[in-house]
Amino acid sequence: MALGGGTLAIATAQGAEPATATATAQTLVDRELAFGQAAIDRGTRAAFLEYLADSAVILAPGPTPARGTVESGPAPGAPLRWRPDLATMSRLHDFGWTSGPFSSWAHSTNDRPEQSGHYFTVWWLENNGSWRVVLDGGVPYPVAETDLPRHLDVKPRLRNLDSRSGTQHDCAVDFTDLWRQKGRAKALKEYLASDARLLYAGSPPRDGQAIKPAADPLAGTGLAAVRVARRLGSELGDIVVTYGEFDIESTLEVPARHFAFIQAWDVSSKCKLAFEALNPAR
Repeated sequence: MALGGGTLAIATAQGAEPATATATAQTLVDRELAFGQAAIDRGTRAAFLEYLADSAVILAPGPTPARGTVESGPAPGAPLRWRPDLATMSRLHDFGWTSGPFSSWAHSTNDRPEQSGHYFTVWWLENNGSWRVVLDGGVPYPVAETDLPRHLDVKPRLRNLDSRSGTQHDCAVDFTDLWRQKGRAKALKEYLASDARLLYAGSPPRDGQAIKPAADPLAGTGLAAVRVARRLGSELGDIVVTYGEFDIESTLEVPARHFAFIQAWDVSSKCKLAFEALNPAR
């Protein structure tokens, strides 16, 4: 799909099932599937207005107020289909994120998709026990014609965190400091979770063992600056999501570049980068 700090309070929307103390990553998969079904049944615009929190942000690739963007758009909205293939739930069952393939069409799903890729969505538990989307972004990449029929045919991988406490360190700052000092490949090797996902615009997702830090598209780059736009996190701090921009230093061969990023961190005694998405910022 390509469309913090306190608990939001808004009215329960149609189809928004209250969460319980037994909520797991499967709960987020179920919410995501219900969200996607609402887009099929009632249209993309109606579905987003049903599930978005009041303060939700869409990254496209820069942050944009989500509800205002959707409300100003036409109904029913361009067709958008997605399925979760990865979900992470916090230990207190109050916060989590999902990722998976998406396809969008200009007019009709009978046509070839105008764009395909992978999305990232952050879910937050409201005071009234309902789950709402507080952040939504995506990374596009080409999908072969022969693979399009199976692009959304996925099985979710579930991640339920069981960390006992969070670190006092700012994971994103520690990561970028090491990037500056010893290079991005070293930072990835030090901080990547064993089952991490990396998304880079134009390329399919790389997961777990498929991630080779030395072969990362930005492995040999120097980090000039980092601008964090916002941090979101669970009550315990065992999941922290940040988004903002990386400024990449120029070289003799390549001019300076700018990337919008999303990072999701597993936080216990150590920081582990569970997810990163990079899009050209401008």
